[in-house]
Amino acid sequence: MRRLLIDATHNPHTTRANNACRGYKSNMYLQRPSCLNICEWSLCALIATALCAVTTSATPPPFIREGKPFIDQQVLPVSIAQPALRIAILPDRTTGRDWGLPYLRSAVRDLNRIRPDAVFTVGDMVQGYSRDPAEWEKEVAMYKSITAQINAPFFPVPGNHDVISGSRDPADRTFADLYLQRFGPLTYMAELEGASVISLFSDEGLSDSNIEFTDGQLNWLRTSIDRAEARGKPIIILMHRPLWRYDSVKWFERVHPMLAKAKVDAVIAGHLHSLQDDAAKDGVKYLVVGTCGGSIDQHPLAGQFQHLTFVQIDADDTLEIFHQPVGMTLPQDFVVREDQDCVYALRKNPGCLSLEGTLPDAWMSKSSVSGVSTLKVQNPIDRTISISISIARDPTEWIVDGEQFLSRAKIDAFNPFTNDPNTSWTLEAPASIVVPAKGSVDIPLVFKSAATKEPTQPPTLECVIQMKDTKGRMVPIFVWLRPDIDRTATLSVDPSKPSPAIPISSWNPSPYDTLERDPNIRFIQKSGQAAGPLVVRIEVPDQKVSGYPLDKRDIASRRKNPSADSVDLRWSDDQGPAWLFVEPFSPWTASSRTDWKPVTRVGKLNEGSGWWLEVELPSSTRTVNAGVADNDETYHTQWRWMIPENRQAPLKPQ
Repeated sequence: MRRLLIDATHNPHTTRANNACRGYKSNMYLQRPSCLNICEWSLCALIATALCAVTTSATPPPFIREGKPFIDQQVLPVSIAQPALRIAILPDRTTGRDWGLPYLRSAVRDLNRIRPDAVFTVGDMVQGYSRDPAEWEKEVAMYKSITAQINAPFFPVPGNHDVISGSRDPADRTFADLYLQRFGPLTYMAELEGASVISLFSDEGLSDSNIEFTDGQLNWLRTSIDRAEARGKPIIILMHRPLWRYDSVKWFERVHPMLAKAKVDAVIAGHLHSLQDDAAKDGVKYLVVGTCGGSIDQHPLAGQFQHLTFVQIDADDTLEIFHQPVGMTLPQDFVVREDQDCVYALRKNPGCLSLEGTLPDAWMSKSSVSGVSTLKVQNPIDRTISISISIARDPTEWIVDGEQFLSRAKIDAFNPFTNDPNTSWTLEAPASIVVPAKGSVDIPLVFKSAATKEPTQPPTLECVIQMKDTKGRMVPIFVWLRPDIDRTATLSVDPSKPSPAIPISSWNPSPYDTLERDPNIRFIQKSGQAAGPLVVRIEVPDQKVSGYPLDKRDIASRRKNPSADSVDLRWSDDQGPAWLFVEPFSPWTASSRTDWKPVTRVGKLNEGSGWWLEVELPSSTRTVNAGVADNDETYHTQWRWMIPENRQAPLKPQ
């Protein structure tokens, strides 16, 4: 029977007289209870240590805490009676929506069968990026209700989704403080009997645009490595973001020499949602793990699949890393950096693949229509590739070449609200096109459609690029595109006969598209065709209305990436081009016409299913486009447009 021994007697980064339980002093630090003197406090810590010594399973984590927050940067010696050691690592869970939870539950079942000595994460355990602590707490409760079933000591590591606030303010430490209360320290070292595991905090800047590794944490790491090196056991470093890949960190100048000198065995991170084995440097292994319940949209041979990672340490300190999806294990180098760099280069869009040309609108036609769009391919890698193109229909599983498992990612990532598998469009395209290394080719694509009675979403083009990897396997890389449609905005001159609702669509497919129907837009000319303002009515299905009056950014930043539900109207009239930006629930507006006062009205759709906005534009408006941004009280905001953002549609009476 393995036993976990927690030693709360040592933390080299404090100057407190109490040797029984030391904590890192920071702005999140709480003093020991005033009712206890130093001797009483030491006795409590020793009792806690003794209790942990007889515990065979530790959930919640066996971290030392004072009051509600956990002590940061603590040292946790862990003694395991058996000579061999197996550590499990849970990769990212974020953006997986509810469909990702079965993978996490399955992983917990696997862990309890495999019985590792300890289980760590690499962060991103909750969706986070919220402005609502209650929402964050619900996500934490869901995650912990699952991981609480793990029959092994459990050690979380903080990720950006766990600590960064949806307020987009790097000074907002709300969720970093909550992390200390609900999960544990942001940094710590666990001294297992067969290894020293150091957890780093890779989001000190609390911002996606400010990735740093401060001198304070560097000094703590240096002292921790000195202590770990003195133990003479293998050293593993865990973090969320792969800090060695960020130029701002200067990892290989500031950090790596220290790791190489101490003969650190492995540095393991997550964040990228793609498994990849970076080349070892000076004997130090560098590895990025994938997901366990998190969002993916690519084939497993492109590094994306739901898995566990294991670190096996034998009695002679030999260290091996391997991965296990459901039903099997995989070697450490299942996907290597060299192949993954090629995948990234081929997925890049625009760049590798782009569409040129505009299709006729089947809705505006009295008969069948056809049009040509050109797929331009630029092969950026030193390998020959082949490409096939089709209209995306009902999604299916992905088979993994040479392995005994498949991936449901194509089904899981499919958004039925933004994709129409029953589209009226058909496609004539070559079965497959070979593109030489560093070569380019233009592929004409002929689209056809019967005339439709209502406006429809643009068809989704599924491009499958095939590449041979370093192990001789054919790796499919998936890219989804949507052609431009020459859409006309139909204008009703009779309010009793409204024009058909035109969908406001997602022209650039994204995994962050919300699971909601497209907004729609109508145009009505009051008092006849040539008189009165043009009334634009937009109806938005929305499960969560969002306003953010605290946003103090400049107009350009708010238009590009709003923090609230928003509408961006762009048009041209007798005075030239113009735009109006509306956040109806902040409330806040901005316009390029400083001498023009917009008239807007807003209300709720039936049964609270969303909201509507009416805007009066000048009567001389000739062309128009409209975008709707859905925020849902989170960090990410997704745009949908009537036609692609860089164009405007002509207004014509119906």
